[in-house]
Amino acid sequence: MSISERFLRFIDEQNLCRRHERILLGVSGGKDSVLMVHLFAEAGFPIGIAHCNFRLRGADADADEAFVSALADRFEVPFYGISFDTQAHAREHGISIQMAARELRYDWFETIRASQGYDWIAVAHHRSDHVETLLLNLVRGTGLPGLRGMQPRRGRIIRPLLFLDAEEIMAYVRE
Repeated sequence: MSISERFLRFIDEQNLCRRHERILLGVSGGKDSVLMVHLFAEAGFPIGIAHCNFRLRGADADADEAFVSALADRFEVPFYGISFDTQAHAREHGISIQMAARELRYDWFETIRASQGYDWIAVAHHRSDHVETLLLNLVRGTGLPGLRGMQPRRGRIIRPLLFLDAEEIMAYVRE
């Protein structure tokens, strides 16, 4: 069974979204999120692409933003881009850079989803991310909720690549 077929089967089995619903894709420019764009577009879902530039990697971050914008142009879908002063947000709120980026990203995705009429926000977490989160939660001494790890759907956020692991994604991209 192809990755495209497995993708659609996972979406159906997990009841993540329907073919007519509008999906806002959170796209970093990495192989995982670019694969997600291709899978949703190939399946004919109405999509838009959102990209956050956290201004943490200089010219590389700017290049990612340009790449993702060009990807949206290639698929002829809306592109939403934003730059954040992630370090200032982390300092102001007394949180790590990683937590600041997460807060900024998900808050902004939700703003775009609601204001532009998208039904769901899709992020490209995969099975390997899920396992890593579960292990991190165990180390932190999590309770029962933390033992569940990432869920395919939480609120308006869907994770349609949880059926894949990092090695499968890399092999598919190499193809």
